[in-house]
Amino acid sequence: MKKIITLLAIAAFFFAGVNEASAQISVGAGSGSRAYLFTDAQGVTIVGAAPTLSVDFEANFRLARLFAVSVGADIAGVAGYHFMKDNTKNLGEIYFDVPVRAKLYIPISRQVELYIFGGPVASLDCLSIDAHVKGTTDNFEQYPTLTRFDVMLGGGLGIEIIKHIRATVGYDYGLIDRDTNPNRRIHTGVLKVAAYYMF
Repeated sequence: MKKIITLLAIAAFFFAGVNEASAQISVGAGSGSRAYLFTDAQGVTIVGAAPTLSVDFEANFRLARLFAVSVGADIAGVAGYHFMKDNTKNLGEIYFDVPVRAKLYIPISRQVELYIFGGPVASLDCLSIDAHVKGTTDNFEQYPTLTRFDVMLGGGLGIEIIKHIRATVGYDYGLIDRDTNPNRRIHTGVLKVAAYYMF
């Protein structure tokens, strides 16, 4: 419960920042892949990946000519990873992510700026189901050792054009083992490409 409250507090900071005159607000959409790294007691790791789509909001605080900090709120849907060899199970998930990024800008011209970004992402797995021939199964009920909360760390590259268009590509890796079973470990990673309109 404390982790969920912490995540909501971070999101509240984002929405509070919307009212700040110094914040530049942007809305966008992203697409990419969420990878799942399953490691068993023998140390053998199996990697699976599923496509993702997201709706993204961001408040960007320009603290200096070449430096900024941003806080976001993303809703991401995941679907398509088949757990069974005969494709009888199909993963579906919904995540609520709160990225906090530090940005270092590299001016190219008066209308174009590149930037490098990095920082943590608080992530909450709101829904995780397996779809199969008999219907759907809630993964958190089927596997009670699974946890919903994760903290990812990563970075990437972005470009801003004519002060209204932004595009990014980045990767985040989950630092928390999302399975409390001592015989298994699950970590996630997210590769994402996104485009935004800045108001």
